[in-house]
Amino acid sequence: MSGKRNAPSVIIGYGRAGRDLHHRALRDIAGGNPPVTAVDPRPAEVPGGQWVPDVRGAVRALRALGHRVSDAVFHVTVPPDAHRDCLEQLLSVGARHFILEKPVAPTVQEAAHLVDLAEVTRAVVLPMSVWPNSRVTEAAEALVAAGRIGEPVAYHMEQSKPRFRRSLQDRGHASAFEVEMPHQMLLALHLAGPVAEVTASRGWDLPLPAGRLAGLGGAEVELRHHDGAITTLYTDLSSPVRRRRLHVHGTEGTLVADYPVSGDDDFGQVRIIGSTVHRVVQDAPLTRFVEQAYAHFRGEGPAPHGDLALHLRSMELIDTARATAFRDAGAPASREAA
Repeated sequence: MSGKRNAPSVIIGYGRAGRDLHHRALRDIAGGNPPVTAVDPRPAEVPGGQWVPDVRGAVRALRALGHRVSDAVFHVTVPPDAHRDCLEQLLSVGARHFILEKPVAPTVQEAAHLVDLAEVTRAVVLPMSVWPNSRVTEAAEALVAAGRIGEPVAYHMEQSKPRFRRSLQDRGHASAFEVEMPHQMLLALHLAGPVAEVTASRGWDLPLPAGRLAGLGGAEVELRHHDGAITTLYTDLSSPVRRRRLHVHGTEGTLVADYPVSGDDDFGQVRIIGSTVHRVVQDAPLTRFVEQAYAHFRGEGPAPHGDLALHLRSMELIDTARATAFRDAGAPASREAA
């Protein structure tokens, strides 16, 4: 990849995330089909690589190619509730380098265990952090650092999209707080720093012709950071259009950053309202994250932004926000349009 020898790649779980995201990113970086070992109980076609049914098969495949297990990068893309067992199994056979798909765990307690596990074993576990490593984010940060809007005082982040059909079919999310909000919370912590408190939070139902889906219509959270800045996070899952947008309000102006809304067009834009500043940025943040992760594993650069501790803090804040939003109404457990 990029003309440099990379560690061998093993993808644990060859479903949508493993096949369509992680493996695609590896192919984009390599400009072809790099040798990849895919581990999944279901047989699979692996372009340029090989399929094995379990971790023992992956270990045998690595050794047959002359690799040590400790040299390989393991992409953990199994469901979140299997992350802990998967990491512990891989650590027991000598794995030490991991890219961990988000969310890192199903609960705050499980995430805290992973933080401790990585510390005790000295494994390098890099959780997938898309927007903190985006070129759009980098361009926005550069303009803010250059003083183009003065001192930042408030942030507003929105990730909205129509999500009617998937909400009906996908039973993996209990509320809108689990869909787009984790991406926004992680970016808020990256941009604005530690949060002092969740000052407000609300969630609402998703309207459908046959009724409504409780808690899945959208969510809004307001945060106060330790430096006094205020961040508002907003997601509308009944929006007629897709939007991934960041506003940074400063003492001397406002910056607007629009992220690519899908894989159909990998360009974002950054502009300052009322000025001639308008930058178009080619942005494939997931691919960039993977490329930076491999460079870090080779000892050629820093780790991508967004470590396990930041993911843990993000999960804690989302738990607090969700509890605040549904404290009076009760947990959004029923789905009337199901």
